[in-house]
Amino acid sequence: MATKWRRAFRWVAGIAAGLALFVSLWMLKVAWRSPARYQPDAATRLVVPIMSAVEYDRVLPSHARPFVFRARVAGGEALVFGAEHTKDPECKQIAEMRRLFKEFSPTVVLVEGRPGSPIAGLGDPVRQFGEAGMALSLARSSGIPTWSWEPTRDDETSAMLNRFPKERVALFYILRPYVSDLRHGKPADPDAALESNRASRVRWRGLENSFASVREIDRVWARDFRGLPDWRDTSDEFGWPGYLSEIAEASRDVRTEQMARCVLDLCAKGERVLVVCGSSHAVRAKSAIDGGG
Repeated sequence: MATKWRRAFRWVAGIAAGLALFVSLWMLKVAWRSPARYQPDAATRLVVPIMSAVEYDRVLPSHARPFVFRARVAGGEALVFGAEHTKDPECKQIAEMRRLFKEFSPTVVLVEGRPGSPIAGLGDPVRQFGEAGMALSLARSSGIPTWSWEPTRDDETSAMLNRFPKERVALFYILRPYVSDLRHGKPADPDAALESNRASRVRWRGLENSFASVREIDRVWARDFRGLPDWRDTSDEFGWPGYLSEIAEASRDVRTEQMARCVLDLCAKGERVLVVCGSSHAVRAKSAIDGGG
């Protein structure tokens, strides 16, 4: 009897070990954990400010896309790749990013957003996460640490709530993922896509109990943006309407400043930093990064 129990135990242990190995390999190859947000030292400040929104509007029609520059800062160096957002793996920007990654040999990568999912490795990283997905894929294949340059959720929303009414801030953050992704194609069910955003974002600190349903968003949109396209057909590729434009601009300021601080902090530690972001962030952060050396 004891022999049978030992055999059964060994069989179960073998199955468990095999399952653990399978899960480990899955996590290593297939699951992409979203990069953590990089937190620069509190003492890291911008000696030179980022470009203002007014100044950026002047160069918007003519600046290069992608907007790419290198900067030697303190004991390190940064290569900032300001992309025109894309989810097309055949886009020339993606090939250029691969070339520059190899040429620059970064020691750390900073990306916009927090790309990643449990099954990311099963699909094309660009189709799933855009240019940030390509950067994450290159970093993973080279064993290079990756961070998000984004500010913390609480820091960003708190800054917006200090300047704008809660209802307007909540509307902006609920709509932002949808409005940002619309350039890549309209979802089959816009209301379902927005409901997913609404349900999660009304739980953010400071935005609690702001919108109880998509119907409430429809009501506010009809009241505040009468005569303009429905939110279901609004893309931030062409700017935000009305007061949402002011919030979007303030959010970009906070995010671009945070990106520049992350770059300066890592360069001060001697890192070679590849930064992937939207072209507007790159253009506006250039003066601050160049001036930090």
